[in-house]
Amino acid sequence: MLKKKWNQVFVIAALAALTMSACSSTSSNNSTKEASGNGLSDEAVTIKLHTWYPKKADNWDLVIAEFEKKYPNIKVEFNSAEDNNSNEYYKKLDLAAASGDELDVLMFSNMTFLGQRAELGLLEPIDAYLEKEGASLEEYTADTRINNVTYGLPGKLSIPMVFINENRLNQAGLDIPKNWSWDKYMEYAKAMTTTADGKTQYGTYFHSWIMFGYFIQNMGQSSTGANLTTDDGLKANVDTPAVRKSLEIRLQGEKEGSATPYSEIISQKLNYRPQYFNQDTSMIPMASFLVPETGGTEQVPATFKTVFAPFPTMNEGDPSSANVSSDVLGIYSKSKHKEAAYTFIRWFTTEGIVLQGKNFTSWKNADLNEVVDKIIAGTKTPEMIDKESLISVLENTKQLTASVPVPYHAELEKVMLEGFDSMMLSGVDIDTTIKNIQEKVQKIIDSKQ
Repeated sequence: MLKKKWNQVFVIAALAALTMSACSSTSSNNSTKEASGNGLSDEAVTIKLHTWYPKKADNWDLVIAEFEKKYPNIKVEFNSAEDNNSNEYYKKLDLAAASGDELDVLMFSNMTFLGQRAELGLLEPIDAYLEKEGASLEEYTADTRINNVTYGLPGKLSIPMVFINENRLNQAGLDIPKNWSWDKYMEYAKAMTTTADGKTQYGTYFHSWIMFGYFIQNMGQSSTGANLTTDDGLKANVDTPAVRKSLEIRLQGEKEGSATPYSEIISQKLNYRPQYFNQDTSMIPMASFLVPETGGTEQVPATFKTVFAPFPTMNEGDPSSANVSSDVLGIYSKSKHKEAAYTFIRWFTTEGIVLQGKNFTSWKNADLNEVVDKIIAGTKTPEMIDKESLISVLENTKQLTASVPVPYHAELEKVMLEGFDSMMLSGVDIDTTIKNIQEKVQKIIDSKQ
Protein backbone atom coordinates (compact mmCIF):
# COMPACT_ATOMS: atom_id res chain seq x y z
CA MET A 1 0.00 0.00 0.00
CA LEU A 2 1.35 3.45 -0.89
CA LYS A 3 2.24 5.56 2.10
CA LYS A 4 0.46 8.86 2.69
CA LYS A 5 3.07 11.55 3.08
CA TRP A 6 1.27 14.81 3.63
CA ASN A 7 4.45 16.45 4.88
CA GLN A 8 5.62 16.37 1.27
CA VAL A 9 4.20 17.67 -1.98
CA PHE A 10 5.62 18.08 -5.45
CA VAL A 11 6.99 21.45 -6.44
CA ILE A 12 7.92 22.02 -10.12
CA ALA A 13 9.87 19.43 -12.04
CA ALA A 14 12.26 18.44 -9.25
CA LEU A 15 9.29 17.53 -7.01
CA ALA A 16 10.99 19.17 -4.02
CA ALA A 17 9.45 18.61 -0.60
CA LEU A 18 7.44 21.29 1.18
CA THR A 19 5.99 21.15 4.65
CA MET A 20 2.25 21.26 5.02
CA SER A 21 0.25 21.33 8.19
CA ALA A 22 -2.95 19.83 6.88
CA CYS A 23 -3.75 16.14 7.17
CA SER A 24 -5.34 14.15 4.40
CA SER A 25 -8.38 11.96 4.61
CA THR A 26 -8.58 8.73 2.65
CA SER A 27 -12.26 8.24 3.30
CA SER A 28 -14.33 7.80 0.18
CA ASN A 29 -17.26 9.49 1.94
CA ASN A 30 -15.57 12.85 2.42
CA SER A 31 -18.69 14.92 1.93
CA THR A 32 -21.81 13.99 3.85
CA LYS A 33 -23.83 16.10 1.45
CA GLU A 34 -22.93 13.65 -1.31
CA ALA A 35 -23.66 10.42 0.54
CA SER A 36 -27.30 9.81 -0.27
CA GLY A 37 -28.88 7.76 -3.06
CA ASN A 38 -26.41 7.46 -5.92
CA GLY A 39 -23.83 9.29 -3.87
CA LEU A 40 -24.89 12.73 -5.08
CA SER A 41 -27.01 15.22 -3.19
CA ASP A 42 -29.68 17.47 -4.70
CA GLU A 43 -27.53 20.45 -3.81
CA ALA A 44 -25.57 21.83 -6.77
CA VAL A 45 -21.79 21.58 -6.54
CA THR A 46 -18.99 22.87 -8.74
CA ILE A 47 -15.99 20.66 -9.40
CA LYS A 48 -12.72 21.96 -10.78
CA LEU A 49 -11.14 20.09 -13.66
CA HIS A 50 -7.41 20.71 -14.13
CA THR A 51 -5.73 19.83 -17.42
CA TRP A 52 -3.30 21.16 -20.02
CA TYR A 53 -5.53 20.73 -23.06
CA PRO A 54 -6.95 23.75 -24.92
CA LYS A 55 -10.67 24.10 -24.34
CA LYS A 56 -11.94 25.02 -27.79
CA ALA A 57 -9.57 22.93 -29.90
CA ASP A 58 -10.37 19.78 -27.95
CA ASN A 59 -14.15 20.24 -27.75
CA TRP A 60 -14.26 20.60 -23.96
CA ASP A 61 -17.18 23.03 -24.26
CA LEU A 62 -19.21 20.23 -25.84
CA VAL A 63 -18.06 17.68 -23.25
CA ILE A 64 -18.91 19.87 -20.29
CA ALA A 65 -22.26 20.96 -21.72
CA GLU A 66 -23.33 17.34 -22.28
CA PHE A 67 -22.17 16.27 -18.83
CA GLU A 68 -24.01 19.12 -17.11
CA LYS A 69 -27.12 18.28 -19.13
CA LYS A 70 -27.02 14.72 -17.79
CA TYR A 71 -25.99 15.75 -14.26
CA PRO A 72 -27.56 19.20 -13.74
CA ASN A 73 -26.44 19.37 -10.11
CA ILE A 74 -22.77 19.17 -11.02
CA LYS A 75 -21.10 22.13 -12.67
CA VAL A 76 -17.61 21.77 -14.15
CA GLU A 77 -15.07 24.57 -13.94
CA PHE A 78 -12.40 24.07 -16.61
CA ASN A 79 -8.85 25.06 -15.66
CA SER A 80 -6.07 25.03 -18.27
CA ALA A 81 -3.22 27.24 -19.40
CA GLU A 82 -4.47 26.44 -22.94
CA ASP A 83 -0.89 25.79 -24.08
CA ASN A 84 -1.14 22.00 -24.55
CA ASN A 85 2.04 21.66 -22.47
CA SER A 86 1.72 18.94 -19.86
CA ASN A 87 5.17 19.57 -18.38
CA GLU A 88 4.28 23.13 -17.45
CA TYR A 89 0.90 21.92 -16.20
CA TYR A 90 2.52 19.60 -13.66
CA LYS A 91 4.57 22.46 -12.22
CA LYS A 92 1.44 24.55 -11.75
CA LEU A 93 -0.54 21.62 -10.38
CA ASP A 94 2.11 20.84 -7.77
CA LEU A 95 2.28 24.47 -6.70
CA ALA A 96 -1.51 24.62 -6.45
CA ALA A 97 -1.50 21.55 -4.19
CA ALA A 98 1.29 23.03 -2.08
CA SER A 99 -0.67 26.27 -1.74
CA GLY A 100 -3.82 24.52 -0.58
CA ASP A 101 -5.88 25.46 -3.63
CA GLU A 102 -9.20 23.70 -4.17
CA LEU A 103 -8.75 20.83 -6.60
CA ASP A 104 -11.13 18.07 -7.65
CA VAL A 105 -10.43 16.27 -10.95
CA LEU A 106 -6.78 15.96 -11.97
CA MET A 107 -5.56 14.77 -15.37
CA PHE A 108 -2.24 13.06 -16.04
CA SER A 109 -0.62 12.34 -19.40
CA ASN A 110 0.55 8.90 -18.29
CA MET A 111 0.86 6.61 -15.29
CA THR A 112 4.39 7.74 -14.42
CA PHE A 113 3.20 11.22 -13.46
CA LEU A 114 0.15 9.89 -11.66
CA GLY A 115 2.24 7.34 -9.78
CA GLN A 116 4.63 10.00 -8.51
CA ARG A 117 1.79 11.98 -6.99
CA ALA A 118 -0.07 8.96 -5.70
CA GLU A 119 3.12 8.11 -3.79
CA LEU A 120 2.80 11.43 -1.98
CA GLY A 121 -0.89 11.01 -1.17
CA LEU A 122 -2.34 13.53 -3.61
CA LEU A 123 -4.78 11.04 -5.13
CA GLU A 124 -7.86 9.30 -3.75
CA PRO A 125 -8.10 5.51 -4.23
CA ILE A 126 -11.25 4.90 -6.26
CA ASP A 127 -11.75 1.13 -5.95
CA ALA A 128 -14.57 1.68 -3.44
CA TYR A 129 -16.34 4.02 -5.87
CA LEU A 130 -16.12 1.47 -8.69
CA GLU A 131 -17.38 -1.28 -6.38
CA LYS A 132 -20.29 0.86 -5.21
CA GLU A 133 -21.30 1.46 -8.83
CA GLY A 134 -20.85 -2.18 -9.74
CA ALA A 135 -18.21 -1.17 -12.27
CA SER A 136 -14.78 -2.63 -12.90
CA LEU A 137 -11.43 -1.58 -14.28
CA GLU A 138 -11.80 -4.57 -16.62
CA GLU A 139 -14.05 -2.33 -18.74
CA TYR A 140 -10.89 -0.51 -19.87
CA THR A 141 -7.96 -1.59 -21.99
CA ALA A 142 -5.32 0.19 -19.91
CA ASP A 143 -4.58 -1.06 -16.40
CA THR A 144 -4.14 1.91 -14.06
CA ARG A 145 -3.57 0.04 -10.82
CA ILE A 146 -0.51 0.60 -8.66
CA ASN A 147 0.14 -2.19 -6.17
CA ASN A 148 -3.46 -3.34 -6.83
CA VAL A 149 -4.89 0.07 -5.91
CA THR A 150 -6.74 2.15 -8.53
CA TYR A 151 -5.97 5.86 -8.38
CA GLY A 152 -7.45 6.91 -11.70
CA LEU A 153 -9.42 5.87 -14.78
CA PRO A 154 -7.89 5.83 -18.27
CA GLY A 155 -9.16 8.31 -20.83
CA LYS A 156 -7.41 8.91 -24.14
CA LEU A 157 -5.78 5.74 -25.44
CA SER A 158 -2.38 6.01 -27.10
CA ILE A 159 -1.34 3.03 -29.26
CA PRO A 160 2.12 2.92 -30.88
CA MET A 161 1.91 2.61 -34.67
CA VAL A 162 3.69 3.72 -37.82
CA PHE A 163 2.58 6.68 -39.96
CA ILE A 164 3.55 6.44 -43.65
CA ASN A 165 3.32 8.95 -46.49
CA GLU A 166 1.31 7.02 -49.10
CA ASN A 167 2.94 8.86 -52.02
CA ARG A 168 6.41 7.83 -50.89
CA LEU A 169 5.24 4.27 -50.32
CA ASN A 170 3.85 4.07 -53.85
CA GLN A 171 6.93 5.67 -55.40
CA ALA A 172 9.07 3.00 -53.76
CA GLY A 173 6.72 0.27 -55.03
CA LEU A 174 5.93 -0.96 -51.52
CA ASP A 175 2.73 -2.33 -50.03
CA ILE A 176 1.18 -1.22 -46.75
CA PRO A 177 2.69 -3.55 -44.12
CA LYS A 178 0.21 -5.77 -42.27
CA ASN A 179 2.71 -7.44 -39.97
CA TRP A 180 6.41 -6.66 -40.05
CA SER A 181 9.63 -6.75 -38.07
CA TRP A 182 12.06 -3.93 -37.35
CA ASP A 183 14.43 -5.41 -39.92
CA LYS A 184 11.70 -5.10 -42.55
CA TYR A 185 10.94 -1.58 -41.29
CA MET A 186 14.54 -0.56 -42.00
CA GLU A 187 14.29 -2.08 -45.49
CA TYR A 188 11.29 0.18 -46.11
CA ALA A 189 13.19 3.17 -44.69
CA LYS A 190 16.10 2.57 -47.02
CA ALA A 191 13.81 2.14 -50.04
CA MET A 192 11.96 5.41 -49.29
CA THR A 193 15.11 7.51 -48.81
CA THR A 194 15.81 9.80 -51.76
CA THR A 195 18.25 12.63 -52.46
CA ALA A 196 17.68 15.38 -55.01
CA ASP A 197 19.40 18.76 -55.46
CA GLY A 198 21.52 18.10 -52.40
CA LYS A 199 18.53 17.54 -50.11
CA THR A 200 17.77 14.16 -48.58
CA GLN A 201 14.25 13.01 -47.81
CA TYR A 202 14.83 10.33 -45.22
CA GLY A 203 12.93 7.09 -45.01
CA THR A 204 12.32 7.43 -41.29
CA TYR A 205 12.72 9.73 -38.31
CA PHE A 206 13.20 8.70 -34.68
CA HIS A 207 12.33 11.50 -32.30
CA SER A 208 14.71 12.81 -29.62
CA TRP A 209 12.71 11.35 -26.73
CA ILE A 210 14.94 8.87 -24.94
CA MET A 211 12.22 6.22 -25.20
CA PHE A 212 13.42 5.91 -28.80
CA GLY A 213 16.73 4.70 -27.41
CA TYR A 214 15.05 1.55 -26.09
CA PHE A 215 11.75 1.65 -27.99
CA ILE A 216 11.47 -2.05 -28.83
CA GLN A 217 11.48 -2.88 -25.13
CA ASN A 218 9.49 0.13 -23.95
CA MET A 219 6.80 0.42 -26.62
CA GLY A 220 6.14 -2.94 -28.17
CA GLN A 221 8.11 -5.88 -26.84
CA SER A 222 6.08 -7.16 -23.88
CA SER A 223 3.94 -6.00 -20.97
CA THR A 224 6.60 -7.36 -18.61
CA GLY A 225 10.11 -5.98 -18.38
CA ALA A 226 9.31 -2.91 -20.46
CA ASN A 227 11.08 -0.40 -18.23
CA LEU A 228 14.69 0.34 -17.29
CA THR A 229 14.19 -1.67 -14.11
CA THR A 230 12.66 -5.07 -13.61
CA ASP A 231 8.98 -4.88 -12.74
CA ASP A 232 9.72 -5.27 -9.03
CA GLY A 233 12.02 -2.26 -9.22
CA LEU A 234 14.98 -4.13 -7.74
CA LYS A 235 17.30 -4.68 -10.70
CA ALA A 236 18.51 -2.81 -13.76
CA ASN A 237 16.85 -3.98 -16.98
CA VAL A 238 19.10 -2.53 -19.68
CA ASP A 239 21.19 -5.52 -20.69
CA THR A 240 18.39 -7.18 -22.65
CA PRO A 241 17.91 -8.39 -26.25
CA ALA A 242 15.22 -5.74 -26.83
CA VAL A 243 17.41 -2.82 -25.73
CA ARG A 244 20.31 -4.18 -27.80
CA LYS A 245 18.07 -4.49 -30.87
CA SER A 246 16.80 -0.94 -30.34
CA LEU A 247 20.34 0.42 -30.33
CA GLU A 248 21.29 -1.68 -33.37
CA ILE A 249 18.35 -0.27 -35.33
CA ARG A 250 19.32 3.30 -34.44
CA LEU A 251 22.93 2.73 -35.55
CA GLN A 252 21.74 1.04 -38.74
CA GLY A 253 19.70 4.09 -39.67
CA GLU A 254 22.77 6.29 -39.17
CA LYS A 255 25.09 4.01 -41.15
CA GLU A 256 22.74 3.49 -44.08
CA GLY A 257 21.61 7.11 -44.14
CA SER A 258 17.95 6.05 -44.06
CA ALA A 259 17.09 7.85 -40.81
CA THR A 260 17.41 11.54 -40.03
CA PRO A 261 20.87 11.87 -38.41
CA TYR A 262 20.72 12.07 -34.64
CA SER A 263 23.25 14.91 -34.61
CA GLU A 264 20.89 17.01 -36.75
CA ILE A 265 17.91 16.15 -34.54
CA ILE A 266 19.78 17.38 -31.47
CA SER A 267 21.64 20.37 -32.91
CA GLN A 268 18.65 21.69 -34.85
CA LYS A 269 16.11 20.71 -32.19
CA LEU A 270 13.99 18.96 -34.80
CA ASN A 271 10.43 17.91 -34.03
CA TYR A 272 8.55 14.94 -35.43
CA ARG A 273 5.53 16.95 -36.57
CA PRO A 274 7.22 19.25 -39.13
CA GLN A 275 9.62 16.46 -40.12
CA TYR A 276 6.67 14.32 -41.17
CA PHE A 277 4.15 16.89 -42.38
CA ASN A 278 6.78 18.86 -44.35
CA GLN A 279 7.77 15.54 -45.98
CA ASP A 280 11.36 15.63 -44.76
CA THR A 281 10.79 12.01 -43.78
CA SER A 282 8.60 9.30 -45.27
CA MET A 283 7.45 7.52 -42.11
CA ILE A 284 7.62 7.83 -38.34
CA PRO A 285 6.95 5.47 -35.45
CA MET A 286 4.69 7.40 -33.09
CA ALA A 287 1.35 6.83 -31.38
CA SER A 288 -2.34 7.19 -32.18
CA PHE A 289 -2.63 10.66 -30.64
CA LEU A 290 -1.18 11.97 -33.92
CA VAL A 291 -3.91 10.45 -36.10
CA PRO A 292 -6.26 13.49 -36.09
CA GLU A 293 -3.43 15.74 -37.27
CA THR A 294 -2.86 13.61 -40.37
CA GLY A 295 -6.22 14.91 -41.58
CA GLY A 296 -4.98 18.48 -41.32
CA THR A 297 -5.42 21.30 -38.84
CA GLU A 298 -5.89 25.07 -39.06
CA GLN A 299 -2.15 25.52 -38.54
CA VAL A 300 -0.87 22.61 -40.66
CA PRO A 301 -2.95 21.52 -43.67
CA ALA A 302 -2.63 17.91 -44.82
CA THR A 303 -0.95 17.82 -48.23
CA PHE A 304 -0.63 14.04 -48.61
CA LYS A 305 -2.49 10.92 -47.59
CA THR A 306 -1.30 8.93 -44.57
CA VAL A 307 -1.55 5.17 -44.32
CA PHE A 308 -0.92 3.24 -41.12
CA ALA A 309 1.04 0.15 -40.19
CA PRO A 310 1.33 -1.77 -36.92
CA PHE A 311 4.26 -1.20 -34.59
CA PRO A 312 6.97 -3.57 -35.89
CA THR A 313 7.95 -6.71 -34.00
CA MET A 314 11.40 -7.66 -32.79
CA ASN A 315 11.39 -10.94 -34.69
CA GLU A 316 9.86 -11.85 -38.05
CA GLY A 317 6.53 -13.60 -37.56
CA ASP A 318 5.85 -12.41 -34.02
CA PRO A 319 2.25 -11.25 -33.46
CA SER A 320 1.74 -7.48 -33.51
CA SER A 321 1.60 -6.00 -30.04
CA ALA A 322 2.16 -2.63 -28.40
CA ASN A 323 2.31 -1.22 -24.91
CA VAL A 324 -0.53 1.27 -24.75
CA SER A 325 -0.66 4.30 -22.52
CA SER A 326 -3.40 6.74 -21.70
CA ASP A 327 -4.35 9.95 -20.06
CA VAL A 328 -5.54 9.17 -16.56
CA LEU A 329 -8.13 11.09 -14.56
CA GLY A 330 -7.98 10.96 -10.79
CA ILE A 331 -9.63 12.54 -7.75
CA TYR A 332 -7.66 14.92 -5.54
CA SER A 333 -7.50 13.32 -2.10
CA LYS A 334 -8.52 16.55 -0.35
CA SER A 335 -11.39 17.33 -2.71
CA LYS A 336 -14.60 18.42 -1.01
CA HIS A 337 -16.67 16.86 -3.80
CA LYS A 338 -15.22 13.41 -4.34
CA GLU A 339 -18.47 11.71 -5.37
CA ALA A 340 -19.16 14.39 -7.95
CA ALA A 341 -15.56 14.20 -9.18
CA TYR A 342 -15.86 10.42 -9.57
CA THR A 343 -19.15 10.85 -11.45
CA PHE A 344 -17.39 13.11 -13.94
CA ILE A 345 -14.32 10.96 -14.54
CA ARG A 346 -16.43 7.83 -14.91
CA TRP A 347 -18.73 9.53 -17.44
CA PHE A 348 -15.87 11.15 -19.36
CA THR A 349 -13.83 7.96 -19.65
CA THR A 350 -16.81 6.13 -21.13
CA GLU A 351 -19.41 8.23 -22.98
CA GLY A 352 -17.66 11.60 -22.84
CA ILE A 353 -14.45 10.85 -24.67
CA VAL A 354 -16.36 9.23 -27.54
CA LEU A 355 -18.61 12.28 -27.74
CA GLN A 356 -15.57 14.55 -27.73
CA GLY A 357 -14.49 13.02 -31.03
CA LYS A 358 -10.80 13.83 -30.68
CA ASN A 359 -9.12 10.72 -29.35
CA PHE A 360 -9.24 6.96 -29.17
CA THR A 361 -10.60 5.57 -25.94
CA SER A 362 -9.54 2.93 -23.43
CA TRP A 363 -13.18 2.00 -22.85
CA LYS A 364 -13.77 -1.46 -24.34
CA ASN A 365 -17.50 -0.90 -24.85
CA ALA A 366 -16.98 1.92 -27.32
CA ASP A 367 -17.81 1.26 -30.98
CA LEU A 368 -14.45 1.42 -32.79
CA ASN A 369 -15.97 2.44 -36.12
CA GLU A 370 -17.92 5.23 -34.46
CA VAL A 371 -14.81 6.48 -32.69
CA VAL A 372 -12.73 6.42 -35.87
CA ASP A 373 -15.48 8.09 -37.92
CA LYS A 374 -15.84 10.90 -35.38
CA ILE A 375 -12.10 11.52 -35.31
CA ILE A 376 -11.78 11.53 -39.10
CA ALA A 377 -14.89 13.71 -39.56
CA GLY A 378 -13.41 16.29 -37.19
CA THR A 379 -10.38 16.92 -39.40
CA LYS A 380 -9.98 19.52 -42.16
CA THR A 381 -9.37 17.01 -44.95
CA PRO A 382 -10.75 13.61 -43.91
CA GLU A 383 -9.78 12.02 -47.21
CA MET A 384 -6.11 12.28 -46.21
CA ILE A 385 -6.60 9.60 -43.54
CA ASP A 386 -6.69 6.03 -44.79
CA LYS A 387 -9.43 4.52 -42.64
CA GLU A 388 -8.97 0.94 -43.82
CA SER A 389 -5.33 0.64 -42.75
CA LEU A 390 -6.03 2.54 -39.51
CA ILE A 391 -8.84 0.17 -38.53
CA SER A 392 -6.63 -2.78 -39.41
CA VAL A 393 -3.90 -1.58 -37.03
CA LEU A 394 -6.36 -0.91 -34.22
CA GLU A 395 -8.12 -4.25 -34.58
CA ASN A 396 -5.04 -6.42 -35.02
CA THR A 397 -2.62 -4.95 -32.49
CA LYS A 398 -2.59 -6.78 -29.17
CA GLN A 399 -2.80 -4.04 -26.59
CA LEU A 400 -0.53 -4.52 -23.59
CA THR A 401 -0.07 -2.46 -20.43
CA ALA A 402 3.43 -2.20 -19.02
CA SER A 403 4.14 -1.94 -15.30
CA VAL A 404 4.29 1.59 -13.89
CA PRO A 405 7.93 2.76 -13.78
CA VAL A 406 9.61 3.46 -10.46
CA PRO A 407 9.00 6.98 -9.07
CA TYR A 408 12.60 8.00 -9.90
CA HIS A 409 12.26 6.86 -13.52
CA ALA A 410 13.41 10.29 -14.77
CA GLU A 411 16.81 9.74 -13.13
CA LEU A 412 17.20 6.45 -14.95
CA GLU A 413 16.22 7.94 -18.29
CA LYS A 414 18.83 10.65 -17.80
CA VAL A 415 21.46 7.92 -17.46
CA MET A 416 20.04 6.17 -20.52
CA LEU A 417 20.20 9.40 -22.50
CA GLU A 418 23.81 10.07 -21.53
CA GLY A 419 24.83 6.58 -22.64
CA PHE A 420 22.77 6.81 -25.83
CA ASP A 421 24.36 10.16 -26.73
CA SER A 422 27.83 8.70 -26.21
CA MET A 423 27.02 5.89 -28.61
CA MET A 424 25.33 8.00 -31.27
CA LEU A 425 27.61 11.05 -31.13
CA SER A 426 30.97 9.79 -29.85
CA GLY A 427 31.16 6.32 -31.33
CA VAL A 428 31.07 4.28 -28.10
CA ASP A 429 30.30 0.67 -29.06
CA ILE A 430 27.03 -1.07 -28.11
CA ASP A 431 28.58 -3.51 -25.62
CA THR A 432 30.24 -0.72 -23.67
CA THR A 433 27.11 1.43 -23.89
CA ILE A 434 24.86 -1.27 -22.45
CA LYS A 435 27.38 -2.23 -19.76
CA ASN A 436 27.81 1.37 -18.59
CA ILE A 437 24.09 2.13 -18.49
CA GLN A 438 23.26 -1.15 -16.75
CA GLU A 439 25.81 -0.48 -14.01
CA LYS A 440 24.77 3.13 -13.47
CA VAL A 441 21.07 2.27 -13.35
CA GLN A 442 21.75 -0.47 -10.80
CA LYS A 443 23.74 1.97 -8.68
CA ILE A 444 20.77 4.35 -8.56
CA ILE A 445 18.39 1.50 -7.71
CA ASP A 446 20.65 0.39 -4.85
CA SER A 447 20.78 3.93 -3.49
CA LYS A 448 16.97 4.02 -3.28
CA GLN A 449 16.61 0.84 -1.23
